[in-house]
Amino acid sequence: QSARAAKADFTGGWSVKWCDRTNPVLECGGFNVYLVQAGNRICGDFGGALVNLRQIDDGSIVGTAVGNIAVLAVESFRNGSIALVRATLKGSDLHWKQVDDILRGETDIAIIATNDVLVKSHSDPTQEKKRREETYGCNAVFVGKED
Repeated sequence: QSARAAKADFTGGWSVKWCDRTNPVLECGGFNVYLVQAGNRICGDFGGALVNLRQIDDGSIVGTAVGNIAVLAVESFRNGSIALVRATLKGSDLHWKQVDDILRGETDIAIIATNDVLVKSHSDPTQEKKRREETYGCNAVFVGKED
């Protein structure tokens, strides 16, 4: 199993939908991440929205992977907070759990998943290739870094 875990790849789009079951006419919100993995390093970005899209957020992600677990610093551009997240690949799901605050944000809230199961997004292969090539600034993070 450790040989299989060592080959875990966090690259791709992951998402969870947040809906109000008591008021199904409201538009669902959710949390989406896009991660790129190079060796054991991970970077990416996220977008989050509360139910009925009443508040939105986006931000950046950097971290490292060990087997099927990634430890990520997730920065909210909405309030400046940085959350420490443990993301665990279990089958085809990404179990996302905020375990601590690295930096507390300003008075506004961050819209970052705290304890959710994200599923792999099925994206257009052309867009997927473009995103992998761009790597959303990951090259700057990875330059000169050795695994």
